[in-house]
Amino acid sequence: MIRKAAWAALLLIFAGSFAGCSKVSSGAADGSGRHPWTQPGVFRFSEGTDPKGLNPVLDSGSPVLTLAMFIYSWTVRYDSKSGPIPDALSEIPTLANGDVSPDGLTLKYKLRHNIKWQDGQQLTCRDLEFTRQVVMNPKNNVVTTDGYKDIAKIDCTDPYVAIIHMKRLYAPFLQQLWSVNGNAPILPEHILAKYNDDKGSFNTAPYNSMPIGSGPFKVTSWIRGQEVRMVANPDFYLGKPKLTTVVYKVLADENTEETELQTHELDMLGTGSAMKWPQYQALAADPKNGLIATRVDSFLFAHIDFNLKHPVVNDHSVRLALAYATNRDEIIEKILHGSAVAAETDQSPKLSWAYTNDIQHHPFDPAKARQILDAAGWKVGPDGVRVKNGQRLEFELSTQNESNYGKALQTVIQHQWRDVGVQADVKNYPSSEFFDNSTNGTLEGGHYDVALFSWAAAADPDDNAIYSEDNFAPRGQNAMFWANRKASDAMADALKTVDQPRRKRDYTVVQQQLLIDVPTIIISFSRVPYVYNTDFKGFDPSPVISAFWNPWEYSI
Repeated sequence: MIRKAAWAALLLIFAGSFAGCSKVSSGAADGSGRHPWTQPGVFRFSEGTDPKGLNPVLDSGSPVLTLAMFIYSWTVRYDSKSGPIPDALSEIPTLANGDVSPDGLTLKYKLRHNIKWQDGQQLTCRDLEFTRQVVMNPKNNVVTTDGYKDIAKIDCTDPYVAIIHMKRLYAPFLQQLWSVNGNAPILPEHILAKYNDDKGSFNTAPYNSMPIGSGPFKVTSWIRGQEVRMVANPDFYLGKPKLTTVVYKVLADENTEETELQTHELDMLGTGSAMKWPQYQALAADPKNGLIATRVDSFLFAHIDFNLKHPVVNDHSVRLALAYATNRDEIIEKILHGSAVAAETDQSPKLSWAYTNDIQHHPFDPAKARQILDAAGWKVGPDGVRVKNGQRLEFELSTQNESNYGKALQTVIQHQWRDVGVQADVKNYPSSEFFDNSTNGTLEGGHYDVALFSWAAAADPDDNAIYSEDNFAPRGQNAMFWANRKASDAMADALKTVDQPRRKRDYTVVQQQLLIDVPTIIISFSRVPYVYNTDFKGFDPSPVISAFWNPWEYSI
């Protein structure tokens, strides 16, 4: 997950939609049909933030995962309908074709024979096995071991067929193993084996800044704080991509992105914030700008997480009261301009087959919030902030420095919570520190009180990486340190079966427990804006993890 971002299908639900699309005609005086500012074959885009590294095994930040779609090969990718598309695999393993055993304990991953690393070496089964070793090395600061820890062994007798023997059935194997939700694309053994040691050398390997992948584009330079530059891989298994050059620009914030879009220094503003949707609509409506603005329903959900080790917010009555004090409608209408779907659980009411309404709802009710806090002994002090046993009901509320939405949400949340006597003080961090996947990270290290950000989930409802008590940070992504055995057991059970009704029952339990314990307050699922040059073709955004699932088909 992306945070993440990240910011978690089997093959059970495929859904995605676009809305609010504005198109304008384009043309050039020279008869090329392109805008005069378009650079043929060169695609310049930005998501604003500077990636911490270029190896998604170590970093699940949104720009890292986006760039990984250009650089690496995955076993499968997910298209605009959330459907799995073979990437390094020659076909999707299923029960029907015999590549998944009836008990789900043996998986056959058949690799394409024409995939080469960008240094000319052949990609084989050994690279899949090596990637698993990297993920399972306790000295490596990997994002998650989910799925990989359930592998008993991999048989690479045939270099182009990986026979995967599982310790137990793992339902979302397809989206997790060497796939976009597992944060581990296929890595080159011949380059990285020497770094996968017991000293943590992998974490600082030069490769993480200048990777050699097997995907459609090759990194040629990374000027930190400025840009990542890639060129087309002529040996890509589907043939040389249509674009010649891709430039990911690191910009200070979304306002700068918008400015560069208008001055034609950018061809796309990616993963824009919904709070700017009216401006984007206006830009696209003006023919002279030559822009398309679209919104994509996604599995990206915004939430407010509590560090349950904190002496104030580990009080259940405080978290419950804050849930009632949070007005989602105000957030969605005033900040997001309707570009979100309100939600109370980690399952999208619009996209997820696991969503349930059978939960303990916490509708906006500030009077009830005050009542809960009064009953718990939190009394209003002379300055309006509640106090209990000499302890003020005050804590830090954190997000990313680069997130305009996060900072706007902080302002609204501060006001909503202050109205019931709770003081939330802003303390923000750069994204690289906020999402640092080590004990130094704001989230993974537990160096926060309350944090608001977004997870980019996948189509399968499995969120055990972020909610199971068996996945506490930093070796997992449960940075709330939420310990609920009932929920954790339900998540574990759901991974042991492909019986959808059974899995739905399990995920109902998880959602119910989330609303009972309130380790997090889910706000909404995003409809993510993208604004781009009308000369840019082939963009067919996926709602799963990263929109950029098919960059070899892009042209400009």
